[in-house]
Amino acid sequence: MQKIKCYSIAIFVFAVSLQLANAANYVDLDQYKGYVSVEPIGNKGLTGVIEAPAVEFWNTLKSSLNETMVSDNLSNEYFWNTLRSSLEAGTFYNSFANLQMQDNETGSDMFMRNIYRSIIQVPVKYQSVSPQGDSLLLSGKIFLPKNKRAKNIIIANHYTICANSEAPSCASSIEGIYATKDYIVLMADYVGYGISDSLPHPYLHLESAVTSVIDLLKAAIPYLKANSYTYNNSLILLGYSQGAAVTLALQKELETNYKYEFPIHRVYAGAGPYDLSGTFDYYISNPKTNIPCSLPMLVVGMDYGENLGIKIEDIFQPILQEKYPLLIESKKVTMNDVNKELGNDIEQLLKPIIFEKDSFPTSLLYEAVKKNTISQWTPNSKMYLFHSIHDDMVPFLNSANIKNALDEQNLNNIQYDFAPYGGHMKAAISFFEKVYKFL
Repeated sequence: MQKIKCYSIAIFVFAVSLQLANAANYVDLDQYKGYVSVEPIGNKGLTGVIEAPAVEFWNTLKSSLNETMVSDNLSNEYFWNTLRSSLEAGTFYNSFANLQMQDNETGSDMFMRNIYRSIIQVPVKYQSVSPQGDSLLLSGKIFLPKNKRAKNIIIANHYTICANSEAPSCASSIEGIYATKDYIVLMADYVGYGISDSLPHPYLHLESAVTSVIDLLKAAIPYLKANSYTYNNSLILLGYSQGAAVTLALQKELETNYKYEFPIHRVYAGAGPYDLSGTFDYYISNPKTNIPCSLPMLVVGMDYGENLGIKIEDIFQPILQEKYPLLIESKKVTMNDVNKELGNDIEQLLKPIIFEKDSFPTSLLYEAVKKNTISQWTPNSKMYLFHSIHDDMVPFLNSANIKNALDEQNLNNIQYDFAPYGGHMKAAISFFEKVYKFL
């Protein structure tokens, strides 16, 4: 046990001390369009080869490491407890992506490549559209298991980030851990991150996020087919925080418009702002917030996503106007550091107009927020909904409200896990651990 502890700490310290610039090489999924078929891929695939540099790198790495280290670490309670204990002040979870040594060939990193040495990480780019419907090149990552007879495709939707180095295509997101259990994991960067980082990020604008995810799925299938991957046809959807809201919006869209093309096996969602209008009300009714970056990101994101025409000087206090370009717009600062720099006093960041929902331009923002609240529908897939009742960032009212709405329909396909798991970030590790064990 002491040996495992020393190994985990040493890897983390070494990773932080050897942080290098990200240098992901994107695979263009458009070149695989010729492999698209009418039916989703089943038990057969066309012969293909994963890019040679990636194969060589991972085979060399695997041969130099203990073959049982991955399964021993991930199955052991100590691994997950180490993650939880390192979350003081958000130092690990929100810096998970960028405080690690990047590898030039694969976009992998020092910490995760020791945990994920038995999988391949492929940064990808693909065609999608902007919130305004214009053609747009987006990016993401495919986490591939060593076993080409995979179990299912998992669509994992990432949590709130600020720095581009935290985006899935630029670093090894924790959600990729499920590829170690022979799942194919797809993660979209969303608009505004990865290869599209020059654009604003339409934060919590669900339509654009869902579109980016579905377009990644469509583009990835011929790539998987060309490289001889097989898998069960039903999808697994998962996400935490912002990713959970995207997950439920994606579930609704797939069940409504893609139920035969992309059937869903199961959904795992943790601590999401599903009731965005209720969450907005909660934030502006409290003078302090533990996630100050979310408010300016929401203003700019909804303005871009819904084409509202809001001027930030009408809503941002001068200090926020001054800090916004470097802290958030540049996408060079991690969420944890942005939050520290901004402080938690809403009145110091936003003008009094933000508290007047019926006044212009807050009224425009509030209507956009309501539009991006996940409205009631009857989910057909099995769902696991997780939320810590002590969540300090995404108020528990989100899960309480969605449970009340679903309970009215007398559904028996939903499992609720609402308990005192600690604050938002520490509870995240419990969510990822539980999903890992469920799978």
